[in-house]
Formats: sequence, structure tokens, C-alpha cells
Amino acid sequence: MSSQPVRVRFAPSPTGFLHIGGVRTALFNFLFARQQGGKFLVRIEDTDTDRSEKRFTDDILTSLDWLGMSSDEPLLYQSDRLEHYRAVAEQLIRDGYAYRCTCTEAEVEAAREQMMKEGKKPMYGRTCRELNHPASDKPFAIRAKFPLTGKTSFTDLIRGEIPFPNEDLDDFVMIRSNGVPTYNFVVVVDDIEMRISHVIRGDDHINNTPKQIFLYDALQAQKPVFAHLPMILGQDKKKLSKRNGETSTNAYRTEGYLPEALLNFLVRLGWSHGDQELFTFEEMIRLFKLGDVQVSGAVFNTEKLMWIAGEHMKRAAPERLLGILENDFRDRFSDSSYQSLKSKYASELVPFVAPKVKLVKELADQLHPLLEAGAVPVDGSALKWNKDPALKERIRMAIIDLRKEWSERIAGAGTARLQDAGVDHAAVDARLRSLADTHGLKLGDLTQPMRLYVTGHSSSAVGLFDLFPLMAWQTIDLRLEVCLRS
Repeated sequence: MSSQPVRVRFAPSPTGFLHIGGVRTALFNFLFARQQGGKFLVRIEDTDTDRSEKRFTDDILTSLDWLGMSSDEPLLYQSDRLEHYRAVAEQLIRDGYAYRCTCTEAEVEAAREQMMKEGKKPMYGRTCRELNHPASDKPFAIRAKFPLTGKTSFTDLIRGEIPFPNEDLDDFVMIRSNGVPTYNFVVVVDDIEMRISHVIRGDDHINNTPKQIFLYDALQAQKPVFAHLPMILGQDKKKLSKRNGETSTNAYRTEGYLPEALLNFLVRLGWSHGDQELFTFEEMIRLFKLGDVQVSGAVFNTEKLMWIAGEHMKRAAPERLLGILENDFRDRFSDSSYQSLKSKYASELVPFVAPKVKLVKELADQLHPLLEAGAVPVDGSALKWNKDPALKERIRMAIIDLRKEWSERIAGAGTARLQDAGVDHAAVDARLRSLADTHGLKLGDLTQPMRLYVTGHSSSAVGLFDLFPLMAWQTIDLRLEVCLRS
């Protein structure tokens, strides 16, 4: 382990939206930093000016903030440091660790093709390595002067010792002929100057590591500790794609996943703590160890993600869920139902609904009709009573009796809700069963149309026995009237 204070970084490129693989990398960095009392930093690697866009940067930063993983220090943008990178590269030329290369792309490619014909590993032929080209008007790249013999190795915290024969490694480009620096160069300059102690990243970067170690040595800088995370695989065991799970992190927010549920799912992609499946953010920080990260790829299981999402919905405080609805799901509500989100009635409904849904969007869709003051549109064509006029008449008479009895009770008590008039879950249960017996009905036949017209759903997350005491009687009565007219 490094003796330096723990400082880790998450360094996305703003050439697309923040995807799940990136979030898992950020999460493992964040957990390690927090557990070790260190710093979690964010660096925007935007040297690819043709593909980098502000909207992608905004998406990355908004997503990290939503997930609770914002940078502990001001952001570093690589695009602000281009002149600095060129100056460092020139210093490496003067120190003998780099050289100017005037070969064209066509010449480099031709040399590689010739090597392939000769059965050799294709790489740059080092034509300019010892020519000491001066800086001139002729376009040139700057290449690393990589050792030709020996080996470069490092100890990975997850995978152990990983060696690379130097003869298999190329004199890689550090600065392109257009003046734009490459990833393997700038990442080392930045990590040194940001004092990064641990580089925790995907295992697709393993082959980059010996090139970066060369640069650490050339710049006489202390090397960080490396840890390479396993790839996230789709259920087909291939690299994660949009078809089998990979998508923008913001899309999960739009769908209504709680951030802690998404993080809980991601922490289990490649890491475990015994048989425990559900974790709070605080538990993740306390229990996470890089040494427990597995080497093999982790499979993205959508069914497990949904199960975890549902479990975290059960744990979430009603007030927090209502706040998320107000901020992120305004479009799922009418003006009146949106205003009702701030009511005591809304906070009373959430504990009934949240345990039966998995996403905040589903919570919104269940709550919206329950918070409307008037009747809500429904499709009653599938009701059983449509096939039996006699059954429908008996149900209508039972509902008429119920409306009359409870309207009188509400008037006598001078209250707005049955709950305040002494009618609770048990009383609703008993009265509906009694009405069903009196009118020769099965309880389900009586409650089916009432449930549809009162809740707005044929299968509501809130049962009638729980809803009737809570909903304003005026709303229930109006909806039952609409039911009788249907």
C-alpha cells in the first residue's frame, strides 16, 4: 500500500453521457477514499475537443451529485492545461525520455503492415528514435523513448504481480502532430500533480499501465498503487451494451430508481461481503475492501437490480420520497395532485404504496389519482358486472346503502374524513363484508368496481380498507357516484 495520504480520482471523458460502468468505477474510488479518510477527486478528461461537449460534462456532474459522490476539491479540466502538457513533453525530450517523430500516418501504417508480413508484432518502427529532430515548421509528434530491453511490472491490489516485457511495448505517442496530447501521457502528468495515491479503474486499462509507469519514472515521481476492476458483463457474458443493460445514469433517475438502490446494485458487481445483498451507503463505506474485489467479470442482472430497487423503496422515508416526486416527477401529476403532495394525506399514503412498488415513477403513477380532488378517468369495460345485469344491480344497491350510511356519519361528526369519524380499517372491512352478505354478493364482486373508480386503478397499491379512512369522503362519494352512473 502507498504511504501517501489517500487521494483517488474519477476521470470521465465528456464524449457521452455517464454510463453505469463509469459509475461503478467512481463508486469503488469513493468508497475507498471515504473508508481511508482520504479525498475523492473528479477530473474531466476533455482533450478530445472534437467529441467533448458541455452537455455531457453537465450530465456527468449532475449524475455524480445525484448519487452523492461530488468531488472533494475543485474540478480539473484537461482542456485548460494543453500548453502545460506540451511543456512537460518538451522537458522529457531534453531529458532523453522522448523524441520528435516526423513520420506520417501513412508511413507508420506501412511499417506496421510490413512487420505483420514478417510475423512480428505490429508497432512503430522507431524510425525517428535517434535522429534528434529539432522543433521546426514540419509537423511532428512526440513519442516516448521506451526501454528496448528488460521488463516493466507492477503489483495490482486485485490481481497481484503483472509483468510486461519491454520489447513488446511501443514508443507510444505522447503529443500528436496536431498538438493534442494523448491519454497515456496526460493522465500521468495530472495524477502526479493531483498527488493521486491510488489509481482504481477498469481492467481495460491494464495494458496502459506499463506505459504510464515509464512516465512516472521519467518524471521522477512516486508511482501510485494500481487496482484494476473487473469488467461489467451483460447476461450474455459479453461486454455490457445498451441492449443488455448499459445506459445513461440519468436514465435510471428518470425511471425512478433511488440513488442508494443503484449504488447498492453496482457495489455488488465485482465485490461482496459474505452473503449480504442489501447495503446502506454508510455500510458500503464501512465494509468495502479492495482486496475483496473479484478478478472475473461481473454480470449485470436486471432482475436483481429491480429487487434491490424495491427493497430500498421499502426503507425510504415518506418525506424523502415525496420530495423526490416534487423535484423529479412533476410531469406525472396534474396541478391539483402536485399541490397535494405537500399534504398530510399524501404522507399517510406513501407507507402503503412504497412497499408495493420498485421505482419512484411507479409511486407517482399510483399516487396521482389518489391525490386528485375529483373523479379520475377509468376504463370499466373489463368489470365483471358488465356480463351480468342482475349482479350489477345488487352491487349498485350495496354502494347506494354505503354512500347513505357514511355520508350521514360524516355529516354527524362534522369531519372531512371517515378516519376522523371513527371509521378505521377494521370498520371498513366489517361493513363491506356485511353489505356483500346482505345483497348476496361475493366481497370481491363488490370491491372490484369500487376499487377501480375510487383509486383509478384496477389493482391499486392501496387497498380500499386502508384508503377509505384516509381519503376525503367528498372525493370518495363523488367517485362512487360516477361508479353508479357507469
